[in-house]
Amino acid sequence: MTAWATDQGVKVHGDESNEGFVTFLSDADGSFTRACDMEMTHPGPLGVGIIGRCKRWAFYAERGEVKVVNVSEYEGDPAGDGYPELTLPAAMIESIAAAV
Repeated sequence: MTAWATDQGVKVHGDESNEGFVTFLSDADGSFTRACDMEMTHPGPLGVGIIGRCKRWAFYAERGEVKVVNVSEYEGDPAGDGYPELTLPAAMIESIAAAV
């Protein structure tokens, strides 16, 4: 996750710079993905590893309470790869502003 953050130019919360506010978490066994009901169950295309994969989603929480959940999932594009905009910063900021 650290390599991905570095590649994306994201300052991570808790790193040595102490400037970041994003925390990257992994879900190696998929337990968090399943608990959040975000497991990709669409049958295809299998070539891109959809089965068991986490859906493209983002959430915002305050003090342990989830306030916003955005999922990029569409008919014919179950992974949201063709239209990820709902989970990108601009849409999340808009959703958060509307929720608070």
